[in-house]
Amino acid sequence: MKLSIKLTPESQRKINALAKAGKLDLRPTMNVVGKGYRKEVGMIFDHEQPRGEKDRWAPLSDQYAAWKAKRFPGAPILVQTGALRRSMTSEGAPGNINTIGKTGAVFGTSIPYGIYHDSDGQRKSKLPRRNFSEPSDRRRGIWMRQIEDNIRKNFTDNGINVEGGIMA
Repeated sequence: MKLSIKLTPESQRKINALAKAGKLDLRPTMNVVGKGYRKEVGMIFDHEQPRGEKDRWAPLSDQYAAWKAKRFPGAPILVQTGALRRSMTSEGAPGNINTIGKTGAVFGTSIPYGIYHDSDGQRKSKLPRRNFSEPSDRRRGIWMRQIEDNIRKNFTDNGINVEGGIMA
């Protein structure tokens, strides 16, 4: 998931100064975002993409569905062993990426075949895109507000007065 924050030039200067001084710490908020992200991804897997009918995952081909039903009865789309799903939804699971630092975080999976399902790049096969890593716009907005609140708290804790918006 990529969540970019655009700050006003003044806020960016203040953030850079705090980071350089080692006084910026977004880890508490990033932990909350990470938990929410894993929950959101779990819902995407559960509902096979809950962001609208046009974005729902394509059904399995008849041939593959028959093969999968024999070998993995009852397994939903994108799940055979469950490794990919667990890597995205369970902190500490094999393949889980949950890197949180003072100034940012990265969440995702290192399961190599995940990118072939999730990527919106050009396809070399008939494998349809089944995006599982992008949260809803609503959830993204919630996290942006949480991050902005945490940045404001960092400013206040360091004696920096902030009036108006800090996001560009």
